Amino acid sequence: MRHPFSEVRPLLWLGIAGMTLAALSGVVAVVHGAIILPEGDLTKSMSFDAAVGIYVLTLALFLPLAEFTPGARRRWIRFVVGLTCFGYAVETIQVLRGIDPRFTRVGGAGDQIAGALFGISALGIMTMFIVLAVKLWRRPLKGPDLLFLLAIRYGSIVTVMGFLSGFWMSALQGRHVGPGGNILPLHALCFHAIQAVPLVALFLSKSNLTDTQAKFWIHLAGLSWLGTCLAVGWQTAMGKPLTQISGIMVTAFGLALLWAICLAKAALSSRMTRQPALAR
Repeated sequence: MRHPFSEVRPLLWLGIAGMTLAALSGVVAVVHGAIILPEGDLTKSMSFDAAVGIYVLTLALFLPLAEFTPGARRRWIRFVVGLTCFGYAVETIQVLRGIDPRFTRVGGAGDQIAGALFGISALGIMTMFIVLAVKLWRRPLKGPDLLFLLAIRYGSIVTVMGFLSGFWMSALQGRHVGPGGNILPLHALCFHAIQAVPLVALFLSKSNLTDTQAKFWIHLAGLSWLGTCLAVGWQTAMGKPLTQISGIMVTAFGLALLWAICLAKAALSSRMTRQPALAR
C-alpha cells in the first residue's frame, strides 16, 4: 500500500530545501554579518526561504484533498517545484552577491531581468495556488473532510490577500507605505492563514463536538483571522506603524485574541475527548 504522502514527496523535499537554505543563510549571517554590501540582507533571504518552505509543506498536506487526476496532480507539482526553485535561487543567490533580488538599484541588466522574472514566478505560484483552491472549493462540505475543507476556504481567501500584498510591494518597489507603514507584516500574517485556521479544524476533528458546533468555531476562527488581516492592512495603507495605538489596531488585537480563544477551545475539546480513553 502506498504511503499517503508518497504522491506529494517532491513538495515535502521542496519545503525541506527552503528550511535548509534559510538555515544556511543564518550560518553565513553569523559568520559574515547579516548585511552584504551593497544591497544584500541575509535576514530577508532567511525569512523568504523559511516562509516559502513552510508554505510548500502546507500545500503538501492539502493537495490529497483536492482530488486531482494523477496526471493533473503531477503537472501541478511540476509547475510548483519549478517556480519555487527559481524563487529560492534568485532570492538566495542575489542576496549572497549583495544584490536586492526584487528592487535592486545598483544591479546590471541581468539583475533587473532576474528581478522581473522573480515577479513573474510569484504570479505563477499564485496561479497554482488558485488552481488548488478552486479544486478544494468545489468539493462539497460533507464527509470526514468537512471541517478541513471549511477551514481551507477561509485560509485560501486570506492567502490570496497575501499574494496581493506582495504585488503591492512590487508596485511600490519596496515594503514601506507613507511615513511608518510596512506591508511585510501584513504579507506574513495573510500567508499564515493556511496554517492558523486549519489548525483549529485539526483539533476540532478530534473532539466530540457536533459538526454544527465545530463549524461554528471554524467560522469564528476564519472570520477573526480575516478581520485581523483587514485591520492590519487598513493601518498599513494609512502609512502608520502597527505599534501606533489606534482604534484599528485595538480591533486587530481583539480579533487576534478571538482567534486564540477559538484555538484554545478546539484544543481543550480535543483533549477532553481523549481523557476517557486514557483513563481506561
